[in-house]
Amino acid sequence: MQVSLVSPEFLGLALAVAIALAVLGGLTRQLIFLAANLAFIWAMLLGTAGAIWTIAFCLLGYGLTAVVFRWPRWGFRVAVTLYVLLFVYLRSYTFVKWVLPESALAQGLATVGLSFLFFKVIHVMIEARSGTLGPFGFLTYLNYCLNFSVFMMGPIQRYQDFEAQWTGRRQAVALTFEAHLDAVLRILVGLVKAYVIAEWIAPHALTDSPDLLSLPHSALLLRIYAFYFFLYFNFSGYCDVVIGIGSLLGVRPPENFDKPFLARNISDFWMRFHRSLTQWLTDFVFSPTYKWALGQQFFASRPLLAVNLALMLTMTVSGLWHGATPGFLLFGLVHGLYFVVFRSWETLVHQRLGKQWLRRWRRNWFVDKVNMLLVLSAVAFSMIFFTLGARRGLELFGRLMGL
Repeated sequence: MQVSLVSPEFLGLALAVAIALAVLGGLTRQLIFLAANLAFIWAMLLGTAGAIWTIAFCLLGYGLTAVVFRWPRWGFRVAVTLYVLLFVYLRSYTFVKWVLPESALAQGLATVGLSFLFFKVIHVMIEARSGTLGPFGFLTYLNYCLNFSVFMMGPIQRYQDFEAQWTGRRQAVALTFEAHLDAVLRILVGLVKAYVIAEWIAPHALTDSPDLLSLPHSALLLRIYAFYFFLYFNFSGYCDVVIGIGSLLGVRPPENFDKPFLARNISDFWMRFHRSLTQWLTDFVFSPTYKWALGQQFFASRPLLAVNLALMLTMTVSGLWHGATPGFLLFGLVHGLYFVVFRSWETLVHQRLGKQWLRRWRRNWFVDKVNMLLVLSAVAFSMIFFTLGARRGLELFGRLMGL
């Protein structure tokens, strides 16, 4: 089920909850928000079966986090392993079919928002192990996980940020008329991006149509670039809406976009596009992997190989997190390859020509614009696997290359 951000039900729920949370406090405020979150998940998004599985997944995360608090070392390993295996099973990844018989596979148990919920709970477990989670209440945890404003597609908010805003230790927005008007305007801008601009681009965007491979190269290129722009305006528009709503609710989620079309390299792109995901992957996949690799004798004298290994693993996790098919895996691997090429080239230039030369080269107006175009094109072409899948995506690449 897909919930429209302009539906009377969704907007009415957001308005009613914003007013209620502004005037209530204490336990009543917690319960009202939880009731609204549960009502949204059950009545507007997932239905009875989906809501039950999602809530159970969330409750299991709380129980496993309690185990991590009690036994930080072995409890963390057991908890994360169990939770990852359950997530993989629920998402019905293609490779699961190679291990389990058809009768044992999950049948439609994966729900909208499950990937975001998974990353939230894993983050909570990691912070619990390291002792950096802070106050951890049951109702606050449930509202953090099930927060209807970001449940479907993020952004991925950290528990500490949510808890600080929810308890009033940090303000989501200034307590002024202008700040709240800005939040409303943010919602309106997001609706225009998602339901006007993105909808205008949509008919021209890449889709898996029967006649796709027979189109001329110019039409294929137009559709490839149009899909990237469509995805940006649709997703960033959604994020604008939920950031505005979150601000009115008092739990403002983090920014998720920062002009990604201006990115000068692939690293810059990922710091501008889906930023909350990038920060999560950096903190919980890349940094631990890179640190581990540098601690191994083989990689200690090969730092470039260590960083490239960490980058490939990080982007592979990103691809698999987005979807359960080989197409999403290829999307992640392609971006991992982009990172490896960029980091290897940057290291080589540093060693041969020095940082001063690289800075001057990047400041060149023409080079700057070429870099922007190269990154935009590289990302747009990687989206082929995102929307068409592995087989059709490779067929399209073959068609463009004349194979």
